[in-house]
Amino acid sequence: MGGQKENIFALRFSKEPQIINEKSMDGGKELILKSNFPSEYPENNKIFLEFYPSKSAKGTVLFIHGTGQKNLKYLRWFAKHFPDFSYNGALMVLPYHFSRTPKGYKSGELFMEAESDKLRGRFENAVVDALTCIEYLKNYKLPLFLMGYSFGGFIATITSSLSETPEKLSLVVTGGNFYHITWKSFATRVLRVKYEEDESCDPKKCLTYHLKDYPKFVDNLKDAHVELGSAPISCFEYDPLTYAPFVKQSVLMFGALFDIFIPRKSTFELYQAFHKATLHWIPSGHLSSILFKRTIIRETVHFFEI
Repeated sequence: MGGQKENIFALRFSKEPQIINEKSMDGGKELILKSNFPSEYPENNKIFLEFYPSKSAKGTVLFIHGTGQKNLKYLRWFAKHFPDFSYNGALMVLPYHFSRTPKGYKSGELFMEAESDKLRGRFENAVVDALTCIEYLKNYKLPLFLMGYSFGGFIATITSSLSETPEKLSLVVTGGNFYHITWKSFATRVLRVKYEEDESCDPKKCLTYHLKDYPKFVDNLKDAHVELGSAPISCFEYDPLTYAPFVKQSVLMFGALFDIFIPRKSTFELYQAFHKATLHWIPSGHLSSILFKRTIIRETVHFFEI
């Protein structure tokens, strides 16, 4: 597939889906696609896409899970239960996670990278893979929707700004603005330790960048085609907050009132950046939001259908 844009985040690679293997699994099938983002780790260069068909599908929902080591068996529930509502469910395994984890690392560990240029590449890898999965799922010729949970919400937001194929977007316990996420989140304490060790960043320096330089950077953007190296600091180029203003689709968000991983300010800023968004707060923490999974999936399906 042509149309790659040299030096543009996530658009400088092909999105052509190439199927390597396909096998049956409980309730559906697992497809292995070639990743169009070349990484240095062979284990990561295949996309594992789980697909759970509905007998009378009205659409397909691509679900993108969060980062971590143990959450897949809980979050897979969404993909497996969309067929209960007459939607195909699909789940993409994120780069460097689970079956894609390089030897010697833990699932998701490589997203705790302190070098922002390297981390930008890993975010780009995830977005390119999501775009590739979308191209594959278009073969079903049904309306396509995106759902992102936690870190998956970052990737779903950026992906939706770069593709008009997803018709609507559901985001759960996610946010934007890496100042909040880096310095106020329990999940990124590993990153803070690394920054302290190499003195590459600190809260004061980061806040100054976000208050003074970030508004200028985003004001100069005309669309979601972000040129690599164009920002004062690399993290601006993969922050979902940068891409949210260019998401044309309607968005439904679920924020957790007692979230220690995604600060409330982070969720609210992302919500404000979208043009057409609705935000519901649930009385839970980040991890305990899974207790509201039935409410979340019902409201998501209703949102997709209105």
